[in-house]
Order: sequence, then C-alpha cells, then structure tokens
Amino acid sequence: MLNLKEELKKAFRVPKRCGIKWSIWIIAGLFFANLVLVGYFVVFSVNNNDLKVIFLDVGQGDSILIQTAKRQNILIDGGPDQNIIYKLDKYIPFFQRKIDLMILTHPDPDHLNGLVAVLRRYKVIQAIDNGNGDASPAYAEYINLIQLKNIARFIISQPQKINFERLSLNFFWPAKNLISEPIKDDNFASIIFKIVDDKNSFLFTGDATEETEAMLINSGQNLEADVLKVGHHGSKYSSMIEFLEKIKPKFAIISVGADNKFGHPSLRAIKNLETVGAKILRTDEKGDIIFTSDGQQLKIKTQK
Repeated sequence: MLNLKEELKKAFRVPKRCGIKWSIWIIAGLFFANLVLVGYFVVFSVNNNDLKVIFLDVGQGDSILIQTAKRQNILIDGGPDQNIIYKLDKYIPFFQRKIDLMILTHPDPDHLNGLVAVLRRYKVIQAIDNGNGDASPAYAEYINLIQLKNIARFIISQPQKINFERLSLNFFWPAKNLISEPIKDDNFASIIFKIVDDKNSFLFTGDATEETEAMLINSGQNLEADVLKVGHHGSKYSSMIEFLEKIKPKFAIISVGADNKFGHPSLRAIKNLETVGAKILRTDEKGDIIFTSDGQQLKIKTQK
C-alpha cells in the first residue's frame, strides 16, 4: 500500500553527501533575496517626499514618467515602440506594474505605440487624451484595451485643473471638444499642460505647432515653468520666441533620437531656447533626464 507521507519524504530528501552544498546554496539564495528587498526599500524609501520627473530616452519619440511622493506613477506618452517596457522596468519594480494615470498627448505613433504595449502589460487606473483619434491600428487597439480593461477615460476639451496628491495638473489645450471635429494636423490638438509642485513647475507641450502656441499666448494662461518639454522634438515649426518668452524656462528638454531623419532639433529652436536663457538637455546626448523636486528645489541627474 502506498504511504503518501513516506513518498513525500523521499521526493524532497536531500542526499547526505549533498547536504552541506545544498545548505550553502539555500543560505546564499536567502541572503541575495534579502539584499534585493533591502535595496528596493532603500531606493523607494529615501527622500520619499520627493517628486521625480523622468524624461525617458525612447529614441525619436516622447515619454515621461512621473513618480509622486507616494510613488504613484503618471506616464505621459509612450514612445514609438514596446521598448518603453524595458525603460519602465528601470524605475518601476516588476511586482508593482501599475500606472495610476496615463496621458496620451496625441495619437502620432511616436507618442502612442508604446502606450499600447503598456496597456497590455500594466494595470492602468485612469487614462487621459484629447478625444481626437485616427484610423491607425494602434489607436484602435488603444481604445479597445481601455474599454476591455474598464479603465476610466477622461477627455480634455477645455482648460481645467486636476489635483493629484500634492500636485496641480493645469490643462491649457485643447480648449474645445475635438471628438467630432476634423483635424488636419494631429500636432495642433496636442494636449498641453503644466504640473505644479509648490514652487517648481513643468510644462509639457506634446508636438504643439506654432498655431497652438499663438493661441496659448493669447489665452491669458500662466505659462511660466521652470522646466519645458520642448514641443515637437525641437522642430522648426514649434518653439516660437514669443511663446518661449511667456514660459521663461530654466531648463529645456528635447526628446529626440540620434541622427534622426527629420533633422530634429532645428537650429532655429535651439537658438530661440538659448535666447531666453534656457539650459538645453537632450535625450540623444544624455539618455534619461531625471528631475527631483521637493517642492522648493530642483535636482538633476542623467542616466544612459
């Protein structure tokens, strides 16, 4: 008659001659696991009141990860492909794959495609976009995944303010409902908004065009910001001097791929940024560009 208790003992018995070796491996494994956990809690507990704004190097595209004081994750755009997953793995532990707020500035593939990959693999709580889609398979998949996973979706159709923990998210554009309005240029409808962390502020402009910039200049909105995500990767069709003078940025971040076929950033955009006194930082040169804010001061580091 089969004795289940004895059979289990046999199955899991470690041979005597291997006992010491197995014990060493088990102790080493436990020690390594402990180091990993300690390292995680050190990284995510030190300065836990700080805000992190990480301009990710995703090649020719845009993607910004914002980690709040309580370590909630805001993801703005996702770059051109699924490589965004590997970038996020550097900053979000594999056992905490959650995006609390996803923002798609507009549905061009170098902003959208990575978000589709994130929607497939991450738990996403809320999504924001401008409601103006296109006929691409990637956009259809974006909408399908949001519906399939019952993700709360909000459309920006007017200037509004959203509070997120201690942060203030001030949406300036679009200033009207674009869902049923034909748009010749997706860039024109890019969501433009500012995040304010007490005395520090960040302005995100997607691929804003000169036409959009002109409308914002005349809108009466307070566009001043310490850090500017330069519009349209430094294209010659964005970053008018009049617009930059309204922002008065101390730092200008250009998200751009090395030796890209578009010639981004343009000499015109660089000259205009230099004229207003902004320090220019480029992802093709610096890699990931990381700002840390305690609400009073800004610290910067870069990581290839």
